[in-house]
Amino acid sequence: MELLTQLWGSMAITGKVVVLVLFALSIYSYAVMVDRFLALRTDRQRSGAFVEEIEGESDAGHILGAAREAVAEGRCSLGSVVAAGLDEYGSLRADDQPGAVVVEGVDEAVSRELDVAVINLRVRLSGMATISGVAPFLGLFGTVTGLIAAFRGIAETGSGGLATVSGGISEALVTTVIGLFVAIPALWAYNFFMNRIDVIAVELDNAATRVVNRAVRHALRASAA
Repeated sequence: MELLTQLWGSMAITGKVVVLVLFALSIYSYAVMVDRFLALRTDRQRSGAFVEEIEGESDAGHILGAAREAVAEGRCSLGSVVAAGLDEYGSLRADDQPGAVVVEGVDEAVSRELDVAVINLRVRLSGMATISGVAPFLGLFGTVTGLIAAFRGIAETGSGGLATVSGGISEALVTTVIGLFVAIPALWAYNFFMNRIDVIAVELDNAATRVVNRAVRHALRASAA
């Protein structure tokens, strides 16, 4: 603790500002990590519960009601995608559209809602990507200002003793380390969550297509009979 106090005291105002900004970015980054981890886990659990609830069900009205209920409870991407597809089916059937048009319209509605669901899952991840790219440059900025301070000390004293340059050199090293400390976890977490969301998107697409197509085919057969 005493060493940290000495390092902080030896820093110029620019170095202190850089460190404070990096700490703020680090706090935001870790907050996003926790938020996305909980959001993805909750969404996956509720989507799984929704699939279990409608397993084997073919009635479009019952599936739509279950989907709307799941969406009302919050964080159920599968429910929102299925509801969008079946809502589109109801709208097209009310307009007395032919079966081919109905199927095409439902597929488009599912695709659009899936894109929206993926965007919602990626909320705030762009900020984490920005932090992973900006933090090293902020650390580099602190490095440059620290070296400038060290050379200024040499110029003012006319000597290059350790006491003259230690403050600037410590500032340069500390800001560099903190910049990497902020950037590396942010970059790892961004890649991890993006890969996780890609997997979830494929699972959503497969599950929603299966559920909606089953309900639509059943409804079309019933109406044609």
